[in-house]
Amino acid sequence: MKHFEMKKLLLILIFFPFIGMSQNGPFYFMDNNIQREYYLHVPNNLQANSAIIYAFHGWNGNGSSFMNTTNFNTLSDQNGFIVCYPTGLIDNFGYTAWDTEGITDINFITELNDSLTNFYQLDTSKVFATGYSYGAEMSYHISNCQTTKYFDAIAPLGGGTWDYVNNGWSVPCSPSINIPVFILNGTSDNEFNYYGGYYPNIGYYLSVDSTVSIWTDFNSCTFNSNYTLADLNNDNQLTEVTKYINPTNGIQVWLYKVNNGAHEWFDVSPLGSDDFWASEEIWNFFSQIPIISTVIDDNNTSNSRLIKSINVLGQAINSASNSIIFNIYDDGRVEKRIVIE
Repeated sequence: MKHFEMKKLLLILIFFPFIGMSQNGPFYFMDNNIQREYYLHVPNNLQANSAIIYAFHGWNGNGSSFMNTTNFNTLSDQNGFIVCYPTGLIDNFGYTAWDTEGITDINFITELNDSLTNFYQLDTSKVFATGYSYGAEMSYHISNCQTTKYFDAIAPLGGGTWDYVNNGWSVPCSPSINIPVFILNGTSDNEFNYYGGYYPNIGYYLSVDSTVSIWTDFNSCTFNSNYTLADLNNDNQLTEVTKYINPTNGIQVWLYKVNNGAHEWFDVSPLGSDDFWASEEIWNFFSQIPIISTVIDDNNTSNSRLIKSINVLGQAINSASNSIIFNIYDDGRVEKRIVIE
């Protein structure tokens, strides 16, 4: 058994890109005796304990095309995190898809992540997932099916949640771990109707607002703020932003409702004509997650050093009164304090 594990480890390392390489793939990983493809962007300025984002393509896509669509690589170079773009398997229709033919892609992603986080010394509390269309469903799927904290936040774009009750299906997984969720959908999406609907040969899916309610209820979040993004292109297609937060542990649920938005990865000029760049907004959401993902321990009395204090929105603060603050220490401990003056 040890001999087999060593051979598998060596095989994995052969296909790992090294820090500083400009090539993004394809690279390969053996899972369940199947060679799986993925693309990986590693910035030259990568530091230990950095974050990683898994970006899942839509139906009949692949890691390479989605890498070009999202342009996360630019943000990776600017902010020092890794981006992994896995490719799905071929389904019964001859297209790339997720969780095909009874093979769970969750095992593939988690095993790949174990190897990548060890090899690049990444922070296991900064493992994030996003996806588009079918890839958005994959993001929902992995968050629902994790039974321990593995993925620390998800950001599905242009996807839906299936109505298992009305479809007569058994629920494959239901959420058991609280997790921050950032949902982005357009009201004119012709694949997943914002207000719910029926997908031919598959079944009914919920409205986006119903999906938001599921996550805010599960995460015990309450309304925090609502505003509209600037209309950069003057097309009167406004994006409404609604944010919810759990006031005790800081877990958040965000919704970007793009009025008249289509089934697309939202981009600003010159890549698109929207009022925001989805990749940048998603990274902004992920980048304030560590406080949310860390176990809060009020009883730890170790001699660790205080690094900084932040509020429930993840903003650094020097002092506070009549509010909840989180003290972050150099040993990874987070201490919650309620300051009343």
